[in-house]
Amino acid sequence: MKKTESAQGSPPEPPERARLLAEVARQRVRLAKDELKRARKRLKEAKREARRARKHAALARKAWKRLSGRDRAAVAATSARGPVAPRRPPSVHKAARRRKKASARNGKTA
Repeated sequence: MKKTESAQGSPPEPPERARLLAEVARQRVRLAKDELKRARKRLKEAKREARRARKHAALARKAWKRLSGRDRAAVAATSARGPVAPRRPPSVHKAARRRKKASARNGKTA
């Protein structure tokens, strides 16, 4: 007895349908590649942002340590010697050193 077309299994695909399926597969590959490119760009930007954040955190930590160290030094100095005179800016220190060197060259005492 001869089998009917439905009983034989799936009918062979026409060439047009196979071509369409191949085209859809190519589109999927193209989309996946584009998505991968975008993901790589996002990763690069995230790494850049992380570097910036670490740099800012390090600077903030250093500033905090510098300030807290100054506070500790001020507290220790105050308790040992009494009130501490306010710090002069570095430019004043440089000028004082220059005067001291000049007076030493001229034979005068500072």
